[in-house]
Amino acid sequence: MNTFDLLILGGGPGGYPLALRMAKHGWKVGLVDYPASVGGTCLNWGCIPTKALLASAQMYHCLKTADSYGFGVNSPNFDWSRIQDRKNAVVTRLRGGIEQLFKKNGVTFFPGRATLLTDTEIQVEFEGKFQKLQSKKIVLAIGSEPSVPAIFPQDRSLFWTSDEALHTKEIPPSLLIAGGGVIGLELGQVFAEFGAKVTVVEMMPQILPGLDTATAKRLLPVFRKLGLEILVGQKVEDLQETDSQVSASIAGEKRMFAKALLAIGRKVNLSCLHGSDLELNLENGKIKVNENFQTSVNSVFAIGDAVVGPMLAHKASYDAMILSQQFMGVNVKPSYKAVPSCVFTYPEVSWVGLSEQEAKEFAPNAKVGKFMFSANGKALASGESEGQIKTILDENGKLLGSIIWGPEASNLITEPTLMRQLDISAHDFTSVIHAHPTLAEAFLESVENALGEGVHG
Repeated sequence: MNTFDLLILGGGPGGYPLALRMAKHGWKVGLVDYPASVGGTCLNWGCIPTKALLASAQMYHCLKTADSYGFGVNSPNFDWSRIQDRKNAVVTRLRGGIEQLFKKNGVTFFPGRATLLTDTEIQVEFEGKFQKLQSKKIVLAIGSEPSVPAIFPQDRSLFWTSDEALHTKEIPPSLLIAGGGVIGLELGQVFAEFGAKVTVVEMMPQILPGLDTATAKRLLPVFRKLGLEILVGQKVEDLQETDSQVSASIAGEKRMFAKALLAIGRKVNLSCLHGSDLELNLENGKIKVNENFQTSVNSVFAIGDAVVGPMLAHKASYDAMILSQQFMGVNVKPSYKAVPSCVFTYPEVSWVGLSEQEAKEFAPNAKVGKFMFSANGKALASGESEGQIKTILDENGKLLGSIIWGPEASNLITEPTLMRQLDISAHDFTSVIHAHPTLAEAFLESVENALGEGVHG
């Protein structure tokens, strides 16, 4: 029987970096996943394919609005099959890169489905064949899967999860999206840009639950202007198939759609525990771990989506980095006070730390600084002047939170993330010279405005 120092179940943004890090330290490492799943949800069914489709959608949007830049582009059109081919090529290239890194660094890859048998043994099933593997340590980097309550229809030809939506061969004429979070808005914008009539229904009183409330309200008309029908504080009820279409009751009105996308969240993929002799302690549907990512079974660990914290790829990679250091004897504990969240719509949305309302509850004397992209030279020159940066400081000038919507928000959020993670004071930050003209100057201006020292309003 093959024996390892470390076996990892799952090759996503938590599992594969951990495998590479420990292999570089001389550990004998094995990793189990399906070949088409290496890279995890992020690479195969989430972050990367969604962003590839969004890039095509934004390019199409630019072509349709090229006149505002001084270009005459008559009747632009698109080929959805080629757009899908491009997305698939990006995914395949990145997946191949991970597989090459496994070979280069001596990580043994086992294709198939893993079952956790004991605290040191797993079983791998692939194409009807079974093999058992042993290890001193086992890490569950098992990721998540779309959450679809049993009350929703199970027909995946009409009622999609994000998995089916990303691989559809045609744009539906109309699409109902249940859920106005990141997945719902990103995919909704893709399908709306390419001609679908998209209706997004969010049961919470705002889109993007978890985002600063004032910002969410400000974004609502922005997304509606871009072609999305968005209903907040409403439920999708009586969802069913009617004459090969989707019928749903929304706000007491029965409506018909060609397809429905169920984007109401994700849950931990616990399939590795099916048939297992081990019982791991769970809490709120996630695997309970201590500060060393140790489960209720000493030699079994868990990271990423499987444990407490946001289900984000970069959080999983962070967990992998911290756990690798712990395995090497470094006394370090995870800290999640500065985990950035990003929405890759256009305009982009990002935030880190506390919202304005949370900050005011935590620190009643918190100071808020805002800066509009319409006052930023680079944004104006680029034709992307819609948006705002909001920065919240405590009375000592330490960053409590920042919310950005507008051009390159997903890149700009790195500055406030560094400020919060490294506990950099606002006065120290404002002494850093920012290049001109850049979008990053807008964040600097928001910090100066929070201090009452801004010169551009």
